[in-house]
Amino acid sequence: MTASLKTIIHEFFNLKERELPDWVRIQTKENISLTSYLWSSDLLNKVRLCEFKVKDKFYAESLVIYPNKHLESPIFGTEYLKIGEKKYFGAIDFHPTSDKCNCLNFLTEFPNRKQEKEIFYDFSKFFSKKLWIRRRNDDFYNEYQIMVKCFLHQYKKCLVLSEKTKLSHEDIHRKYNEYMSENDPAFGILKSYFGSEFSEKYIHNFLFSNK
Repeated sequence: MTASLKTIIHEFFNLKERELPDWVRIQTKENISLTSYLWSSDLLNKVRLCEFKVKDKFYAESLVIYPNKHLESPIFGTEYLKIGEKKYFGAIDFHPTSDKCNCLNFLTEFPNRKQEKEIFYDFSKFFSKKLWIRRRNDDFYNEYQIMVKCFLHQYKKCLVLSEKTKLSHEDIHRKYNEYMSENDPAFGILKSYFGSEFSEKYIHNFLFSNK
């Protein structure tokens, strides 16, 4: 049986659950559920996970890991989408926090991305050349989870080795959140099921919040 993304990240990090407002934690309608999680740890400022399910129509999970702001470490991001039984999308990346970040040294054995353009994102902003991205017509979730584990294994190494740095990346984290909140396609999907007001609040106050 395939493990959940929630289970996988707990295998890598000793996470402490952070309290969520009631409006964020679980939102449900008939055949629809939106479940949110938030954690932190000694090296991680924030870990947030979103699981969105529409029975027989749509499934999405989105995970972002923010390192402590003094660490010279990237922001870890991954997502997987399933649209009906026809379209599947997966992406994993170390989002660089500065030009000097040597985080890609931990991914030297990983192939460079072949894709030069993406519909929703500008690859010149907050994306690395090691971005793992797939679009297929068959479900490749098992392969995706294997790659998530491979990336997380290297990400943990990066965190540990950068623990002694004393730089501040608070501004970069803020700019990343601003960029993603304006460009993430989740808004359109959430809006169609939960309305514009809730979706705006969810994206800006949870998915890509600066708090």
